[in-house]
Amino acid sequence: MNLTAILPELSLFFGAVIILMSDVFFGKKFKEFFYVSHLLALIFCTVCLTLVIRGFAISEISFYQMFINNPLITFVKAFTVTLLTVVILFSLKFLYFNQRISAEFLALMMISTVGAMFLISSNDFLTFYLALELQGLSLYLLAALNKNSAKSSEAGMKYFILGSVASGILLFGISIIYGFSGTTNFGALAELYASGQTNVPMAVMFGFILVIVAMFFKISAAPFHMWAPDVYEGSPTIVTTFFGTVAKFAATLVLVRILASVTLSWVGINKILVFVALASILVGSFGAIWQKNLKRLLAYSSISHVGFVILGLAAFNRDAIGACVLYMVIYATLSLGNFGFLNLVRSKDDNKAGQEDDAENEKIFEISNLAGLAKTHPVTSFCLAVLMFSTAGIPPMAGFFSKFYVIMAALRGGFMIPATVAILFSVVSAYYYLRIVKIMYFDEPKDTTIEIESITNIKIIILFTAILNIVIIAFLDPILTMITNFVN
Repeated sequence: MNLTAILPELSLFFGAVIILMSDVFFGKKFKEFFYVSHLLALIFCTVCLTLVIRGFAISEISFYQMFINNPLITFVKAFTVTLLTVVILFSLKFLYFNQRISAEFLALMMISTVGAMFLISSNDFLTFYLALELQGLSLYLLAALNKNSAKSSEAGMKYFILGSVASGILLFGISIIYGFSGTTNFGALAELYASGQTNVPMAVMFGFILVIVAMFFKISAAPFHMWAPDVYEGSPTIVTTFFGTVAKFAATLVLVRILASVTLSWVGINKILVFVALASILVGSFGAIWQKNLKRLLAYSSISHVGFVILGLAAFNRDAIGACVLYMVIYATLSLGNFGFLNLVRSKDDNKAGQEDDAENEKIFEISNLAGLAKTHPVTSFCLAVLMFSTAGIPPMAGFFSKFYVIMAALRGGFMIPATVAILFSVVSAYYYLRIVKIMYFDEPKDTTIEIESITNIKIIILFTAILNIVIIAFLDPILTMITNFVN
């Protein structure tokens, strides 16, 4: 066994354990120990990221062919840890108002990310399932972290029940695959059912369909999306940020890797992908129109964006996979800015600052509260407007080009009608993004219940993501070429 292959995961996991143990021994003695926990979390994330980058050019399969590293996987891991680091930077305000659970919160996020990293490197369904459960159990606890909110408890329970159903479907699919093929290894399955050499048995195909359906649950693709809006709304804001960035990015890229590793050329899978893609874009586009809550709107937005990734995957070629990875990189960057803004919003009532009870959440995250924001906070409003334009796919923002590359991949794959439908739905979805810009710039300011906090680190990151979405268009072709070259 080559332990050096999993050093990044071990460093992040033991970092979480050290934070928990330090809190047990020193948390009660030092009132503001949460600052130390926050610093330790950032240090271990930096160590993990350094170890990931050190192995960037290494391609190896270890642990009896159950764990794999290559440049594409390393790139995805590095970006995942970077997203986690930024979310931890966002979390200082939450930790200040929730000092008693600060260590548990940081440790759960880090352990969930460890599970995501193992998922990305899994080369066997056994390690894949264990890693998925390691990630999922942490996410269920994070969703129910807010004890003052009934919706948070509901979110945790709903997420747990539907996540358990998805895990059961996954396990059933894996058992069918093993029963009819005799192996659970990705490489062995790819060789056993290589294109044009062996027909894939219907039972094995059915097993893989169950596996893919389970992953559709995990990434909240329609029609398996029913948990996402409630979980995004009910969870604490910083947890929603983690769900919308780290968890969403990693889970979607895991689906990309499964399809690229095993089912790349299986006839019939692409039809399922096209159906789920169009259903997700439809649900995300029309579902968000009626939303008055920012969290729920961003939840439906994430469903729509997942649909575009799945549509690109249906093309089943190397360029399409590269376009899907680039799409998720840009989407995750946009999400950092969008969800980062939510962490700046708080009640004007100082007695309720830092509290996220249900009644308060309904008030402060109402979209109409953004009326006249451009006059009171011009820089923040400009950044949010740029992010909204990019998320809507309006040129010349980066979000437009990410959709452009995916649509082109779908067209090259012969999906003319689905690509056209996706473009039309994208125009529909632009309505609710532009509505937010209109409210900020053209509606008259009113005496709202919210206040935008001056948290420097969050505002800097929001500004950085907004600027990046403008200037990155000059480097998109080299970045896409680099990512495509990583694909085996």
